[in-house]
Amino acid sequence: MSKMRLKDNYGAIADFTKVIELNPDFVYAYSNRGVSKENLGDLNGACNDWKKAASLGDEESAKWVRDQCN
Repeated sequence: MSKMRLKDNYGAIADFTKVIELNPDFVYAYSNRGVSKENLGDLNGACNDWKKAASLGDEESAKWVRDQCN
């Protein structure tokens, strides 16, 4: 989250990916990694992460999928 707040999107993505490797069911790692990917212009990658977070029960990610992903 620190890297995300510093707008270090590449660093944040790397950190969230490591969290997912350690705990594949940690919903907020997917949703936040999706935001970091969106910030870099990778909407497809963001949508994939938000879909995974939504499948784990994250309502906010489900909203992002409905609003931004085709």
